[in-house]
Amino acid sequence: MQKYRKTTQIIYVFLVILLVWLINPVMAGGGDPEVAEKAWPMLDNGALLIDVRSKEEFDEGHIDGALNIPWDKTDALKFAIGEDKQRQVVFYCRSGNRAGKARVELESMGYTNIFNATGFSALRATKPVD
Repeated sequence: MQKYRKTTQIIYVFLVILLVWLINPVMAGGGDPEVAEKAWPMLDNGALLIDVRSKEEFDEGHIDGALNIPWDKTDALKFAIGEDKQRQVVFYCRSGNRAGKARVELESMGYTNIFNATGFSALRATKPVD
């Protein structure tokens, strides 16, 4: 019985370590590289890039050419995008959460071509070399 408990404990510890290892990139807030990578062709074709993080986060580092408009400044986002509700726009934040909220808000207003590139780290890491 003791051997069974010890084996069970070892399995649980292993599973917890595995779970932490798998979740760590998400918890670190880097975003999803597979999703972020899809943003680059859009940007190469003229999509508008908007960093929806705070000014402080933006000032710590951002993608060249990005506008900084916090996700909850809907009027400013609409102004930056313009009247063309089909304009291709790429949002990013730290993890993709705020970019997702901004996307949902704008889509509810009729914007149809908004892409959530997830997090800054993932977007930066997947940037093609010129």
